Amino acid sequence: MAVVDERYDTAPPDQGGSYGRTPPQDLAAEQSVLGGMLLSKDAIADVVESLRSADFYKPAHALVYDAILDLYSRGEPADPITVAAELDRAGSLSRVGGSVYLHTLVSMVPTAANASYYAQIVAEKAILRRLVDAGTRIVRLGYGGGDGSPGSGEIDEIVDRAEREIYEVTERRTSEDYVVLEELLQPTMDEIDAIASRGGISTGVPTGFIALDELTNGLHPGQMVIVAARPGIGKALALDTPLPTPTGWTTMGAVAVGDELLGADGRPVRVVAATEVMTNRRCYEVEFSDGEVIVADAEHQWLTDTRASRKSAQAAAVGYNGYRSQRTFPAVRTTAEIGATLRCATGDRRLNHSVALAQPLELPDAELPVPPYAFGVWLGDGHSDGARFTSADPEIAAHIEAEGLWAPHLGGMSYGLRLPARAAAEQRACVVCGQLFTPQQIQVKTCGRVCGARSQHMSEPMPPPACPICGRPSSGWRDGRCPSCWKERGSVQAILRTMGVLGNKHVPAAYLRASIAQRRALLAGLLDTGGTVSPAGVIQFATTNVALARDVAELIVGLGYRASTMTKRVKGRTEELSTCFTINFSTDDDVFRLERKRLAQKERRRTASPARRNSRFIVDVRPIASVAVRCVQVDAADHLYLAGRSMIPTHNSTLALDWARNAAVKHHMAAVIFSLEMSRSEITMRLLSAEAEIKLAAMRSGRMGDLEWQKIVRRMGEISDAPLYIDDSPNMTMMEIRAKARRLKQRHDLKLIVVDYLQLMTSSKRVESRQQEVSEISRQMKLLAKELEVPVVAISQLNRGPEQRNDKRPMLADLRESGSLEQDADMVILVHRPDAWEADDPRAGEADLIVAKHRNGPTATVTVAHQLHYSRFKDLAAM
Repeated sequence: MAVVDERYDTAPPDQGGSYGRTPPQDLAAEQSVLGGMLLSKDAIADVVESLRSADFYKPAHALVYDAILDLYSRGEPADPITVAAELDRAGSLSRVGGSVYLHTLVSMVPTAANASYYAQIVAEKAILRRLVDAGTRIVRLGYGGGDGSPGSGEIDEIVDRAEREIYEVTERRTSEDYVVLEELLQPTMDEIDAIASRGGISTGVPTGFIALDELTNGLHPGQMVIVAARPGIGKALALDTPLPTPTGWTTMGAVAVGDELLGADGRPVRVVAATEVMTNRRCYEVEFSDGEVIVADAEHQWLTDTRASRKSAQAAAVGYNGYRSQRTFPAVRTTAEIGATLRCATGDRRLNHSVALAQPLELPDAELPVPPYAFGVWLGDGHSDGARFTSADPEIAAHIEAEGLWAPHLGGMSYGLRLPARAAAEQRACVVCGQLFTPQQIQVKTCGRVCGARSQHMSEPMPPPACPICGRPSSGWRDGRCPSCWKERGSVQAILRTMGVLGNKHVPAAYLRASIAQRRALLAGLLDTGGTVSPAGVIQFATTNVALARDVAELIVGLGYRASTMTKRVKGRTEELSTCFTINFSTDDDVFRLERKRLAQKERRRTASPARRNSRFIVDVRPIASVAVRCVQVDAADHLYLAGRSMIPTHNSTLALDWARNAAVKHHMAAVIFSLEMSRSEITMRLLSAEAEIKLAAMRSGRMGDLEWQKIVRRMGEISDAPLYIDDSPNMTMMEIRAKARRLKQRHDLKLIVVDYLQLMTSSKRVESRQQEVSEISRQMKLLAKELEVPVVAISQLNRGPEQRNDKRPMLADLRESGSLEQDADMVILVHRPDAWEADDPRAGEADLIVAKHRNGPTATVTVAHQLHYSRFKDLAAM
């Protein structure tokens, strides 16, 4: 029997004032909406666009709606069972009537296909309730403002507040969709007359560039404008920084456009741009808790967690204080910024920044000459000069034979490694006498000497035997291989010799870049022979071979674990073998195959916090002498690629910011920047740098003189009232951007929307490919511009087409991922900097704004000045 909380089952207080009427409502429609959402995820997608939880009259329904949206936003199924569990975790299940009421909702809905129509009914009733509410507040304003004296301005303020109350009743305009031509002619003539009276300048939002405004007449309501360029440069790593690739390693100095690196998600990513070598930059050594040290310049970017974001994630995970969602998130920070905030402002001065571990490298199966587990066993405790190993556990031999090799017991604790026995040659009939016999060589076709002499007159001669591997002539013995191939692959020892590991134990690149399953098998073989579990539950592998220690650490890191290496002196046969390297890592995964070690790991396993197990801390950022540096751009949505032997994820939008700054600061027009790449503090810092004309690097490092501080303080007072809004919420979808833009339009008369940048956006709908997803986002942006009647400027990236041409000027075809960007846009502006390709270009300091598409006017190229040290572009006419 369901228990209903009476507080949530009772209708809200009468919103009709003293009239004693029940507020507009339709509980059956509300129940049908929720029932449809519980039946179909498509219904959720239809309803979420038109309803908010506040639109439900019954508070219990609002709780159910919020629970469904929480599950849907996380990509989890929303049905009566999962929603009941979600409400139970929040302590709200009893308030909605228990799980029985959720099943009642499902049984009451006629069909989930009509969920959007039921939602429309609920939304209309909510609008009516808000209208009643607004009317009540307006009545109160009228009675409360009756004593205002003439000319005091109080009456005007009351009228303005009353108008705002009515406007805020709904987020949707209620105008007709169609207008007869006769009604459009006069407004159009008025606009033409206004343009003529301004000397040809339209009433659109000015960009701040005179030549561009003359060409486009400003940015107009309903326009979608694409601004596209190659990714910016200026953040770099030292040339000798090792970079992991799908086949091995390269360095920052050697990598080129078109090469493949590895991304933070473990998948290969392609290099789409690379800077020239840069010198005379402030450089630092960034040291991590696992011992890795990477040299980077001051502007290089890292995606780091701070103590605040880690605590926020932990609070969200355990539901601390009722929060179920994370409030503070990781952010992209420069090397200089990390150095300035390296430790927390706490009594113990604990470390502040941490970098998440990369995901396991996702690579295809490799053709390995020796099965990975058997090879790991040999590396861990095998004889360096032969195909045999030492072990006190016969179970290891059983695991090796399960992979297809033979591990004969040689006595004591010694075992061999052998290829499986060759199958006996099939019997064949003699071509002379017909008797069955077993040939010793593949070309023999008779049973003996007598028949052999007669065979030349009874059959065609057999072709000379050839090696089945290399095709060279063979004697036909054994399995037909030639002596060279038999020497290389005829036994496990021959294969180990060919691999170059006899007398030189190490893990070849083919094994380190094999599939996850193959690398796990290799690690299991290493740990079953040379691994232990410490009393603290730490898994350890010890060796005196420095090359093997380095390779095992790379193997562990490539599987998504954090590895650290300790050294200690031991008594070895030589000085080279007198240092023991111990690699340590922790995990809850089963990494052993040997049963006794698996049980030891399970018994000693200890739970560690995600911050310590799944990330590495930055322990020091120390300045060093300037070195040559370089950076690359990879074709990954998160801009992350791996660097250093520990495979640390490292990170790789100014013109549109200039437009928004010009509209808000110079012309006091409300503008909003939705940034999916930069944080709000970084955008604000760029804005201050551009307005106060102070170098961005000086601001980030805090090395400013008194004059520069005075300029900042003076300019802050001048721009503090600029109606510029910045939203850096992570993982924004078009649905969220549309909702936020509507509110800004209603409350602040929004004039310009900037989205930075398009390739980082995701769609709330499930699509088959990224191209379709970008097409859907592009279409929704155009609809947003039409709906709110404001220009929408979307930042996009160009593909690597310009880099592959002698003429580096970008073209429309270079827009990344989707031709629909060009199709939907009213204007496409391509940014070209000649000095980005040639440092000594005579046009250094200039940038071309190529208007490649202009639906309502001509195309042309506008030249401006780029002042990247101030993080801005500037009109040449104003210089």
